[in-house]
Amino acid sequence: MPETRSNKRKLLTFTTLLGTLLLAFLMPSSAGALTLPPPAFKPPDISGVVELAEAELSKRVSENRSNNVPRYRNGRGRIAPFSIGDQWCAAFATWVWQRNGFDAYLGAKYLRRSHDGTSVAVQVKDLAQWARRKGHFSFAAMPGFLVLYGPHHIGIVSGVDRKGRAVVSIEGNKSDKVSAVTIEMKDVTGYISPFRIFPAMAVSRSSPRADIG
Repeated sequence: MPETRSNKRKLLTFTTLLGTLLLAFLMPSSAGALTLPPPAFKPPDISGVVELAEAELSKRVSENRSNNVPRYRNGRGRIAPFSIGDQWCAAFATWVWQRNGFDAYLGAKYLRRSHDGTSVAVQVKDLAQWARRKGHFSFAAMPGFLVLYGPHHIGIVSGVDRKGRAVVSIEGNKSDKVSAVTIEMKDVTGYISPFRIFPAMAVSRSSPRADIG
C-alpha cells in the first residue's frame, strides 16, 4: 500500500510538471516565447482598407507644386488628409490603414503628422523592417495588405491575379498621384499585413503559395 501511494505521488508530480511546461510553451512572454493562434482565430475583416483606397482613387488626387497633394470632388479642392508635403506613398497607405482601425504600424521608427493630424509612416524601408520584426511580413498577398516592390515603393493590394502572377495595387505618389497599378509578382519584395501573422499562418518565400517571383 505505501508503494502505491508513492507511485500516485510521482504520477501527480509528473502530470503537474508536464502541464507547466505546456503552458509555458503556448503562452507568450516578454522574452518572445512561441505564440500560436487561438483555436478559433480568424483574420480581421480588412475589406474597408480597399474600399477607402478606391474612394481616394476616385477623387482625382494629384500633386500640385511638388508633394502638395490636393484632391477634388464636385469641383472643389482641398489638401488631402494624408498629405505630408514630402514623398507620400507610405503615408497614403498607413493613413488608409489608420482610418480602418489598424495602427500597429505606429511601432515603426519614423512617423510624421499628416495634414489631418494622423500619425503616418514615412519610410518604406523602416516600415518593412518593423513588419519583419513584429510578425506582419508576408510572402502571400491579400487585398488590404501593403505590397513592397522596387527600391522604395509601396501600395495597397486591391486584387490578386495568381494565374497571371500579378497583383493590382492602389498607391499614393505613383506618377505624382493616387494610381491603380499592376505589379508583376517577379518584382515584388513582399507584403505587409495590418494584423499580426501567427507562425501557423505564415507562408514562406519558397512555398508554392508565395506571391512573389
